[in-house]
Amino acid sequence: MDILKQLREVTLSVLPIGLFTIILSLLLGVMDSAQLGRFLLSCLLVIGGLTLFLSGVDVGLIPIGTKIGATLTRSRNLPLMLAASVALGMIITIPEPDVQVLATQVHAVRPGVSVGSLVVAIAIGVGIFFSISIARTILKLPMKIIFLLSYISIFSIAAFSDDFFVSIAFDSGGATTGPLSVPFIMALGMGVAALRKHDDEAEFGYVALSSIGPVIAVLVLGLSSAGGTEIEAAAEAEAVIPLSELFSSKFVEVGISLLPLVAVCLLLQLLFMKMPRIEATRAFVGIAYAYIGIVLFFTGVEYSFSEVARELGDALILISPALLYAVGFVFGLCVVLAEPAVMVLTEQVEDVSEGRIPRRIMLVALALGVGLAVVMALVRTVHSLSIWTFLLPGYILIMLFMIRTPGLFSAIGFDSGGVATGPMSSTFLLPFAMGAASGSSEATLASSFGIIAMIAMMPILVIELLGIIYQTRVRKAEKEAAG
Repeated sequence: MDILKQLREVTLSVLPIGLFTIILSLLLGVMDSAQLGRFLLSCLLVIGGLTLFLSGVDVGLIPIGTKIGATLTRSRNLPLMLAASVALGMIITIPEPDVQVLATQVHAVRPGVSVGSLVVAIAIGVGIFFSISIARTILKLPMKIIFLLSYISIFSIAAFSDDFFVSIAFDSGGATTGPLSVPFIMALGMGVAALRKHDDEAEFGYVALSSIGPVIAVLVLGLSSAGGTEIEAAAEAEAVIPLSELFSSKFVEVGISLLPLVAVCLLLQLLFMKMPRIEATRAFVGIAYAYIGIVLFFTGVEYSFSEVARELGDALILISPALLYAVGFVFGLCVVLAEPAVMVLTEQVEDVSEGRIPRRIMLVALALGVGLAVVMALVRTVHSLSIWTFLLPGYILIMLFMIRTPGLFSAIGFDSGGVATGPMSSTFLLPFAMGAASGSSEATLASSFGIIAMIAMMPILVIELLGIIYQTRVRKAEKEAAG
């Protein structure tokens, strides 16, 4: 367990946003000394929690996921594999930190949408579409066709949906691809991908397809009686909950959420996987690390982290919308440049493109794209614009670019949408947008949702464009070699 490496990566992810927030908050008078102390403690809890959580995922959940994937693959029983994929996709999504944070934020704005119903809908969507991704690999189905049909379905349902539910549906797709679900889904998918040797495309697309399911599921939830007629709740200042009380409540809540996953892993270990005792003990110790990490993370987020983000957004919009957009752009850059998974993605694309797309160029393109996405989301929030104003043109371009983009780049592109939407998106950028909505006379709290969706959309466009550039350069090089 390389916990020091995880600590360094998580610190680099949280520290830039934390320092920038402290400086701005002190300059704008958002924080007093007591709030500064709580925010610093929250940052430490978020950093420590994510470090323990990610270390536990590496040691516990990834090895278990790989074993389960290999076990399912050896069975060669397609119905069993699909049923197990649905169940595992649901079980791994319920305790996902990003999903829980988003559901809590939605419930604060629309009390009629319970946290439980939203989380369950998201989990069902992940489970169904994860099984579709498994079937796609085994049956050698074309990924572009599946993406096209899926997004036609999404926009067909969304045409009859409340604008608020369209926003949170696409946000759910981004939040699903969090630090717990992605490694587990990838580990399972890689085990199945081994069936198709010498097929690079088979190694990608599991995360992308899994994140489509929640969008459809939440749209369906919005069409039900639970949905869109709720009156928006007013944003109210909440009393500071004592740290020990907050920790205790999160310890119980997270334990209940993780219990089904632990039970299933234990059952599969006893019946099928039969890992050696030392290996099994190490894996379940890793799950314990992940458990404590999630508890610390949630405690830090709710103690002060998200609250300061809301207050900062409120203060900036009162000064100047232009200043709000500029700060949002910087936050967008920080989210991408400090996200460890983005670094892995850029290396991956550089390898796949055989160096024709340097990681530095891709990193700059992704950072600018996500920064622009945050600005667009804030513009929508401040002026209460329809989410369709941004999502419809964006996904039309994505579908058009997909026609010319090499299949491998399409798969990586859709996967990368989840890479950019790390923990900072739901715990900091969404509350930041909600604060801006509270301070704007034109905005509603509902209009602040959609920021995760836009952050998830931009990397797809960027990588598809880079894929088209790569293909153009390859063809040019082939012509020069032939001529």
